[in-house]
Amino acid sequence: MPVAGRQEFDYRVGEEPLTRWLVILFLLWPAFALAGLTDDFQEAAELYDAGNFAVAAAKYQAIIDKGYSSAELHYNLGCARFKAGELGRAIASFRRAQRLVPDDEDVKINSQFARLFVVDKIDTAPARFFPDQVETFLSKFHPNHYFWLALVSFALMFLILALRRLGITIKPANTLATFLMVVTILATVSMVWVLKVNYLVNEGVIVVSETEVLSGPGSEFELQFDAHEGLTFRVLDQKSDCYLGLFANKLKGWVKIADVERI
Repeated sequence: MPVAGRQEFDYRVGEEPLTRWLVILFLLWPAFALAGLTDDFQEAAELYDAGNFAVAAAKYQAIIDKGYSSAELHYNLGCARFKAGELGRAIASFRRAQRLVPDDEDVKINSQFARLFVVDKIDTAPARFFPDQVETFLSKFHPNHYFWLALVSFALMFLILALRRLGITIKPANTLATFLMVVTILATVSMVWVLKVNYLVNEGVIVVSETEVLSGPGSEFELQFDAHEGLTFRVLDQKSDCYLGLFANKLKGWVKIADVERI
């Protein structure tokens, strides 16, 4: 966690003492808030170390409810929830942490370990060879990687065109500029696609021991199957008090909102 550092300011904003103190308070308020956040985080960590997992989880959640968010915060909340026996909510917290730091090994390992305790082992739909191979390859990289690749490619292309405008020619200028333009477009498209598929998708996790997945948004509809705590699905729609979920086997069904934590 970041810790508030010492800052020095040159206050020359008026002669009134009250005005001066108000400006000082305004400028230092983020440091005071950060110091308080650090204390709360430390208290939650101490509660966890003492074995008070449910209380630690509540403390971490209180920090989030104040509007703060970080991978470390969601990861620690996931650990506390798992130790407190809240499997579904732990998986939801680990998933939020994964979205922030997809390459973090601790987050990956604990998330995979928590999923071992999920009762439902739904087989995934049959793979479509070419689309799935492309998806697997593109998902190996974070959207930030594609962003920087697109930015660097565009900057180099702009530089080549600017040099040519100034009369400084590079032998394969047209070919190189065309290549960089293609790289920029592909990197941008890949960034948007990975964001949409892996980060901007709406997900839900079952957080009760067992719930019904129905064919429609209401108790009068046919039962598809019983879902258990920790099962994750993609949220496609919402009607009244139910979510329409898409599960790993491509089966769709409606689940009560009260039984789900939205990611």
